[in-house]
Amino acid sequence: EIPDGVLLLTAAVDVQDDRFEVEVVGWGKGYESWGIQYAKIYGDTEQEDAWDQLEAYLDRELYFRSGAGLLIACTCLDTGYRTTECYKWLQKMGIRGKRIYGVKGMGGMGLSLIHKLSRNNPYKVLLFILGVDSGKDLVMSRLDIKEPGPGYCHFPSERECGYDEEYVKGLNSEQVVTK
Repeated sequence: EIPDGVLLLTAAVDVQDDRFEVEVVGWGKGYESWGIQYAKIYGDTEQEDAWDQLEAYLDRELYFRSGAGLLIACTCLDTGYRTTECYKWLQKMGIRGKRIYGVKGMGGMGLSLIHKLSRNNPYKVLLFILGVDSGKDLVMSRLDIKEPGPGYCHFPSERECGYDEEYVKGLNSEQVVTK
């Protein structure tokens, strides 16, 4: 169920050898966010069937209590693992007119969150090169916001939404180290 206040849904996908880890997030005014669902879609990510399952998951309509629905407006796929399979799938999704984009992280202080756009890959798919240090700083600053409103991150407590102890540990595992 989509909470009131959500205006738009996005998804982020991390590729592993035996699964996709997908987070669907709702966004409201002032970048207030609501975790909607964190899911693991199991399958061999070298096989087309697993990618078909991912596409079906991302094509679902989600609903508000009122019955009104939203589709995921945009998805980002981390291309750092199974890169060739990622590029092939992104190319296929682009041909189908889907708003699914590749992302690749780049470390280094001072890089903006969206560092640059690139098509410098064998499949010429559009990649967003992300400044991961800036992204981590942004996430951590948003997690420090204590009151609902601009920038605040809401997380559901219902077990079926997937935001368990493992998720929270992963979210909080980053530590800033100054050299």
